[in-house]
Amino acid sequence: MADFARYLPLSQRPRADERDVTSDRRAPTAAVLREIARALRAVGEPGWTAPTDDGGTVAAVVEHLVAGFDRRPVRRTLDAAQRALGMQADPHAPAVTPDAPTRAAFALESRATHITDRRQPTRLVELDDAVVAAVLVGDALGADLAVPALASGAVALRRAAAAPTPIRAVISGHSLHATDAGWTIGHGPALAGTARELIRFLAGIGDAAPGPAREGEPDED
Repeated sequence: MADFARYLPLSQRPRADERDVTSDRRAPTAAVLREIARALRAVGEPGWTAPTDDGGTVAAVVEHLVAGFDRRPVRRTLDAAQRALGMQADPHAPAVTPDAPTRAAFALESRATHITDRRQPTRLVELDDAVVAAVLVGDALGADLAVPALASGAVALRRAAAAPTPIRAVISGHSLHATDAGWTIGHGPALAGTARELIRFLAGIGDAAPGPAREGEPDED
């Protein structure tokens, strides 16, 4: 078991009343999708074509998120590998039309409603897709999209537990503390940052690594 996986659901804090903690991620996933939709409705065409830090655009990030709904895990893995190798042209290349952001927002809102109403729990990878998309879109638009702490913490935990070697080398022997979301994962002296900053690092977006916790922040669990 990976070290970070020992600290479910979100932290190694002293045990408290956790009756509201749940592995059902439908509500936070739907909340993140609706937040992205809200941002899209506010920006129009200029925001739709804004560049994102993964080398794409807001349009490409959102269209990929929508296209990924209900993809099987094997298909998801193959698609990611092909994109990383430059072998796959995006079959859902976004059209730049005046109503494109509105149509995308409607698709995200419809998905959020479907997730909320269905009995099937949301897979963590679906929440991961939504949170990382929210980070990319928010940064591109210069907007701080609201992501529930439960959502950012669950995604950070997933990413940390399966981090590639360069990221694992940075976080090994440390905990990660989100200064604005109230969660800490892992064990050891804390590396601190906002939830957005930690997600960016763990998702390989840019190369800014979290730094040691400052005075007044948790130093270690």
